[in-house]
Amino acid sequence: MARCVTDDWILVTPEAGPIPGARVLGVIGSGMLTHATMTKVATHACVIGDVAWITGRGQNTGTFKGQPMAADEYITDIYRRVDGQWRCMLTHLTPAHDGR
Repeated sequence: MARCVTDDWILVTPEAGPIPGARVLGVIGSGMLTHATMTKVATHACVIGDVAWITGRGQNTGTFKGQPMAADEYITDIYRRVDGQWRCMLTHLTPAHDGR
């Protein structure tokens, strides 16, 4: 995953607010957070020069600190072209609610 994000990537969650990417990658690397499934369906996208953003809906399952977890979220990712490769610099998650 580290190859897909910038060094200064930030994950914004409703539970914890902005989380530095290094911390997220550390939690994944330690096995504290695992994913069994992960899907994403893009609904909007825009590219302007070396910046792009994609909004969509994602679902995932896995474990966090050994406990089962599942999420259904709206996701906005902002990308920057770095050395010819698109890398995510910010991910913002918003829980989806039934009926929307």
